[in-house]
Amino acid sequence: MSRALYKLIFRVLGVRDLYEKVVQQDRLDEIRPKIRGDLEKLLAQINCNNPYFEGRFTDFLEVNKDVDDETFFKAYAQLPALSKQDYAEAGQSVMSRELASVDPKSKELKVRGKPIEALKRLRRGDYLMPMATGGSTSLPLIVRMTKYHMFATLFTFFKCWYRMGWRPGDRMLVFYPRNTYNIDDMVKFNRFSRLIGFRYHLFDHINEETVRGLVDDLNRYRPTLLLVFPSPLNMIAHTIQKYNLPLDYQPPLINVSGETFFDCQRKNIESVFTDSKVEDSYGSVELGEIAHETNGGLEIFANAAYVETEPNDAGQPEMVVTRLDVSDFPFVRYRMRDIADVEFVRDENGQERFLITKIEGKDSNFIMSDQGERFYPSFWNDFVNQLNIQLEDAVIEIKVYERQQKELEIQYILSDSAWCQKVEDLSLTLLNERMSSTMRYNIKFVDFIDHDYRRKYRVIERIGDVEFAGGMVGDNEKSETVQQIEAQAT
Repeated sequence: MSRALYKLIFRVLGVRDLYEKVVQQDRLDEIRPKIRGDLEKLLAQINCNNPYFEGRFTDFLEVNKDVDDETFFKAYAQLPALSKQDYAEAGQSVMSRELASVDPKSKELKVRGKPIEALKRLRRGDYLMPMATGGSTSLPLIVRMTKYHMFATLFTFFKCWYRMGWRPGDRMLVFYPRNTYNIDDMVKFNRFSRLIGFRYHLFDHINEETVRGLVDDLNRYRPTLLLVFPSPLNMIAHTIQKYNLPLDYQPPLINVSGETFFDCQRKNIESVFTDSKVEDSYGSVELGEIAHETNGGLEIFANAAYVETEPNDAGQPEMVVTRLDVSDFPFVRYRMRDIADVEFVRDENGQERFLITKIEGKDSNFIMSDQGERFYPSFWNDFVNQLNIQLEDAVIEIKVYERQQKELEIQYILSDSAWCQKVEDLSLTLLNERMSSTMRYNIKFVDFIDHDYRRKYRVIERIGDVEFAGGMVGDNEKSETVQQIEAQAT
């Protein structure tokens, strides 16, 4: 598909200016004063036109109207932070006044029918697009997006791809698990997607057959960009090497997101996809993509989000995010429950960057030792790096399961089975030295990690971890899975 046709579609839908604003424009100088202006505008709007937030910011806006930027942001950091539970309980009342009491079913976006009819509905904007977040319970947050909100969120993903070098019209292949992120609904309308260069390849499990099918698809379709999660991509690389699969075409661009990206995974992937640029992104269902890989960390899109951190109960820096320029379902000082550091830095060219570094994932994403100490993903990433320094990059994947703070099951995938004994011996030595000498460590070597990919894949997994990727509204099978896991945990 030509780029001109993309531009025509954006113009027909009435979102061309929004595309340019979100995707093409950057903030790389004087970031904080511009963010302040966006925050003041957002708070002023919802302070008057939002039943849930009405009147909450009157005093803040008045008192901080003329203060300097440093004082403003310090005061902003004192405003209450809201959790996913707060938003779930508030429900539709967090929407703008004219939408807070409408029947959402009467506004639900449906695009069945001919493409022209779908385009007309998308252009009119008389709809609410429901999106379910993930979460560790069976009651995820339902976000109802207006046309502006939906396209503003969509274009944050486009911005990641645009940063890598993809342009509208270039072919893209999406390799995602079935029944996640509304992906199955998107595939139903794949005849529309193909018109704009999208192709979907869905999977249930990662095994030899799955990877062979994907390699065939890559060789035939020859996409510019491949979208995939880190662990499936690493298993793809592992399988290509293990079975010597004929990878005749390598996508120039591969964008990974949604999981912790370990150094061992990246190294193994890049050893197979030698002609591909592999880059990481960060975001969430409800906020869209808010950061993309750059030197020193992941660069926050400063025209889309303002990110702070506050210590959680364990003293870890928890991210608090405000989604800029979206007031119809606003996220103001929203607790992500993700652990990371955030900082402003300047590069050698004097450009300012707003970076997320040292991402640990959810604040529950740790292994607890029998001594009560928490071990986050960064510990395990360093642990594998130490193994690989001494054992010639033998470990390409690790999965750690907690067993009631007394035992860990550690699964490895190795580049060569000849390393098994040395990996086991060194692992036990390091774990006894660095974690606990009184815990039991059960080490296994596998060809594939056995994982239900509807659930969030985490390198470390605690008992009862049931977060589904992209929500689970109305999904009885997922609800039953949650009940089974919770029963096992108790």
